[in-house]
Amino acid sequence: MKKLLSLATLMGMVIGSASAAPYYLPQPAPGELTPYDWQPVYSLEGVYNFSDKDEMPDTAGARLNFSLYSDAVSTVRHQFTVSAGYDGGKDKREGCRITVSRIPVTLGYDANIALTDHVLLDLGGRAGYAWGSAKDRAYAGDRYDESMGGFLFGLGAGFKIKFSESIYAKVGYEFTRTFYRGCGEKHFSFGQHGIVIGAGALF
Repeated sequence: MKKLLSLATLMGMVIGSASAAPYYLPQPAPGELTPYDWQPVYSLEGVYNFSDKDEMPDTAGARLNFSLYSDAVSTVRHQFTVSAGYDGGKDKREGCRITVSRIPVTLGYDANIALTDHVLLDLGGRAGYAWGSAKDRAYAGDRYDESMGGFLFGLGAGFKIKFSESIYAKVGYEFTRTFYRGCGEKHFSFGQHGIVIGAGALF
């Protein structure tokens, strides 16, 4: 009986001291990033687009991106991006030469899924507005110029390769569809299959 009372007293003391001790949530090591830390990222990408419409030429160009990126040590890392760029192209058709240029400005989101410590799978989408123009020069001397503007969206997938904590390269594929009012029609849209190559720096 005395042993039972002694054991009960000892357990009560341990439980009482444990309940009185303050409890702290686990904290990251000093300097370690958390999922709530967002870093600014500047990146430059070159794009070559293959048009899926016979009337539109393939285009090439570049875009500058500013992003907020969650680079915490986790499997999925989020990225929100605003982009502005330029692309253009020209092609010869029967009896004429068409030249197209445009300036797209978009907002986008990417999910970066870590495959290894240095390689991430990048899945994303973007949407915005494109200002542009189309010029048609007939060999007979006729000219056709028209300003165009319209909504666009894009979906893409690729890989990011990190060379250091702040420098990375990117290669990927992107499908973009642009909806214009212009070219002599009430509505005009075309799709593009793009190859994207770029590099970025985290600050």
